[in-house]
Amino acid sequence: MENYVNTFFMVFLVTILISNPPQPTRAAGESLIPTACQNVEKKGFCNAMLESDPNSNNADLPGLGLIALKQAASNASDIAEYAKTLSNDPNLKEGAAKCLQLYLETADKINDSVASAKSKAHTDVNAGLNAAITNSKSCDAALSGHECELSGKNEVFRWLCENALGVNKAVMDGKN
Repeated sequence: MENYVNTFFMVFLVTILISNPPQPTRAAGESLIPTACQNVEKKGFCNAMLESDPNSNNADLPGLGLIALKQAASNASDIAEYAKTLSNDPNLKEGAAKCLQLYLETADKINDSVASAKSKAHTDVNAGLNAAITNSKSCDAALSGHECELSGKNEVFRWLCENALGVNKAVMDGKN
């Protein structure tokens, strides 16, 4: 009888281990940021942006993905506010109004991407971020022919979106 109990216990234990394999651990203080940024063209920018968030120190890849998304969302909201201030400039009024509309929509898309990331709908995250990048380029087109600081802000915003896309790819590659 004791033999059956031992055998049952071993089969039970092996079944649990197979269905829930241990996750690779990292050494204390070891950051996943380089792994998260491996798919990003501007790795230094990606590393610096993720490191700037105090929650990144102990974050797993999905957590770093949420941080990157939240940074892009915050930046989109800031750009929308900035576009609102440009509406007082008669030379930029029309373009600024278009950018404001685009960035309000973009902030919503990225917030939807945050929800998608939390539910592990990673292709939806990509779709939202790609739409946000397209909106940013449309803002540039709306300001065509006018020199203003918003063009530089659009570029930085696209880098933030590329960070989030790269981290999302790392999450998808890691099957998290």
